[in-house]
Amino acid sequence: MRCKSSIVILSISYLFLALGVNGSAKKSSLLDPNSILKTIESVDGEVIDCVDIYKQPAFSHPRLANHTLQMRPSSYPIGLKPKSIFASGGNSSEEVKFQKWHKNGEYCPEGSIPIVTSLAGDFPEKKTHPFSFSTNTVTPAGSKAEYAAAFFPGSGFHGAMGDINIWNPNTKEKEQSAAQLWVTDGEGENIDTIEAGWTVSTYTNHPTLFVYWTADDYKTTGCYNMGCPGFVQTNHKIALGAFLDPASTYGGQQLFVSILIYRDDQNGNWWFNIQGQDVGYWPPDIFNGGLKGTASLLEWGGEIVNSNPGGIHTATGMGSGHFPSEGYGKAAWFKNLKYISDGGREVRDAKGITPYATKPNCYDIEVKDWDTDMEVHFYFGGPGYSSTCQN
Repeated sequence: MRCKSSIVILSISYLFLALGVNGSAKKSSLLDPNSILKTIESVDGEVIDCVDIYKQPAFSHPRLANHTLQMRPSSYPIGLKPKSIFASGGNSSEEVKFQKWHKNGEYCPEGSIPIVTSLAGDFPEKKTHPFSFSTNTVTPAGSKAEYAAAFFPGSGFHGAMGDINIWNPNTKEKEQSAAQLWVTDGEGENIDTIEAGWTVSTYTNHPTLFVYWTADDYKTTGCYNMGCPGFVQTNHKIALGAFLDPASTYGGQQLFVSILIYRDDQNGNWWFNIQGQDVGYWPPDIFNGGLKGTASLLEWGGEIVNSNPGGIHTATGMGSGHFPSEGYGKAAWFKNLKYISDGGREVRDAKGITPYATKPNCYDIEVKDWDTDMEVHFYFGGPGYSSTCQN
């Protein structure tokens, strides 16, 4: 692989390591043991292998055999500024350690990337998309996934961003609860999507950073994090699949992460940035359809897996596990929702987002009026099973 340098400009900006489509976290043949330069264990038992950046799983993808590694985006949209405030009222002048393995002050050395290898168990479900492109409706038929999210359809999108409130909702066996951003394009079996956010599952019992991609509407391609060849990581400090720390508290401190997904128009790479730090990118070569170019659908919101235990609705919570009507400090939220306009240079408010909820009696969403503090924003979530949510 060749390394391509570019100017550094900071911008604003699922799960546990999935070494396989369904999320197995065991060590994989994708990793050459000789590529591991260092191993770090956090106080919470996470094990992170520091892998040679040129020997990461991405470069096993047949379409990336001659890929030129890009260490940084060639440019950023106009108006984006560094944003590293992790908590409301936090200090942006200090580097914020927002993953648990950061707490001991140890990172992977430059020239390597961190890959989580300690978490066990298989992710219970393949992902689905909240919008069924074949029927032009929300929530594909037969899916166990349920959503409370907001659509923003259009054309020529070069990216999206937003601040995601972090919680640790209750999850039931073999289920998960996520809050995330989707960037999507394509038609039929060539639906391309890239996703990022946090998730909680019974395997982690803690909010966990994730990214995800698919190039064929979730059928055979794609995976979480570094679980298959595809996502190219460049950052040596941020581990996909590692715990986010701390989470928000009901009626107390509110924590969030700022996420940006942005297309570099010089080469078509889709970059993932969190808390002002570039993590890596999805090369256009791994896609079959729309995301070789720009996107036509953006979404923000919550997703849960409902396995209907005992024939009743799950009690897995979404967001904070409370309904949006409870408001700030009690219900989960997304704020500062924006999109990157056609041409890839201008950042605009995502005004006019369309809310939807699969089962409003279980999980709901309330879009609020624009204000100077939260700009375009909404509250979402719910407890799942209750007197009004039976199945």
